[in-house]
Amino acid sequence: MLNMVKNRCGIAESVKVYDADIRLYIKDCLADMAASGVPEGIIKSEDNEAAITAVTLYVKAYLGNDRTDTEKYLKLYRDKVFRLSLEEGGI
Repeated sequence: MLNMVKNRCGIAESVKVYDADIRLYIKDCLADMAASGVPEGIIKSEDNEAAITAVTLYVKAYLGNDRTDTEKYLKLYRDKVFRLSLEEGGI
């Protein structure tokens, strides 16, 4: 999932400086999704595009020093998580 999220954030796979932070954000995001009621099957799926989109939005909200768009990405993330929480069981 790391490389997919990096790609969606516009970060080349060869750039490793953000990897530790992104891994922590992915872990935190997946825990948040579980606490928000997203079915486990969606969270654990490595190829669920909707879940990857949610994780990407979460990472974009927190990665880097520019906080001007944090609220925008968090709202998009929350909306996506809400829709995912309504899904049945996963894939």
